[in-house]
Amino acid sequence: MVRPSSTEADSCFPRGVFARTAHLYDLLYAATGKDYAQESSDIHDLIEQRCRGARRLLDVACGTGGHLRFLRRWYDVTGVDVDPGMLAQARSHLPDVTLVEADMRTLALGRTFDAVLCLFSSIGYLRSGDELAAAVGAMSRHLNPRGVLIVDGWVRPDAWISGGRTETTVATAEDVKVVRMSRSRRRGVRTFLEMHHLVGTADGIEYLVDHHELTLFSPSDYEAAFRGSGLDVEMAESPLPGRDRYLGFPAS
Repeated sequence: MVRPSSTEADSCFPRGVFARTAHLYDLLYAATGKDYAQESSDIHDLIEQRCRGARRLLDVACGTGGHLRFLRRWYDVTGVDVDPGMLAQARSHLPDVTLVEADMRTLALGRTFDAVLCLFSSIGYLRSGDELAAAVGAMSRHLNPRGVLIVDGWVRPDAWISGGRTETTVATAEDVKVVRMSRSRRRGVRTFLEMHHLVGTADGIEYLVDHHELTLFSPSDYEAAFRGSGLDVEMAESPLPGRDRYLGFPAS
């Protein structure tokens, strides 16, 4: 299990990791084949199985609102993210949806939901077991008594490919072309991702770099955080290889 040091326990959750590239996020992930429509349909099916008749949904770490654009078909949706740049992109697509800038560890919206989501491994940005427990606890407090919490974990420690990886994505729109080269590496339970972007427009070529640090929590870390928050927990198949999806329900 991940055991926090005093420094880790006081760490600041990363704000603005996409500060310079939020406007490129959707373009790049469309180029990788990310299918928000299918993922959202799968999430809806899962919610219906576990909380039939759910109506209100909260997406924590909603990013640019990719899932919310489709989930709003079935639910009254609310989104939360700590990154103001990502929320600005979400608002451009969802001007009539409630979108809140907040930290998942201290989230307090004053209302509850039938389903609370934290997708696409956003939980991995937390740096310690204490932070994981705080975030799961905050999300669980926003659940209705018969609600469901769905959290997509970051890569399992035993599934991390050693030696680091390099990946390249090319994305093109009418007025921009982007080449992103990503490099990942691991040190202990920490993983480090550097994303280097060349962005070409009519004004010239810009070079931008994002730095991401995520924690390799184990299944027992996630399960402890759920149970410590008063939730029963089940594991489900993740849409991404080497990762797990966790479902939490208020303990009866």
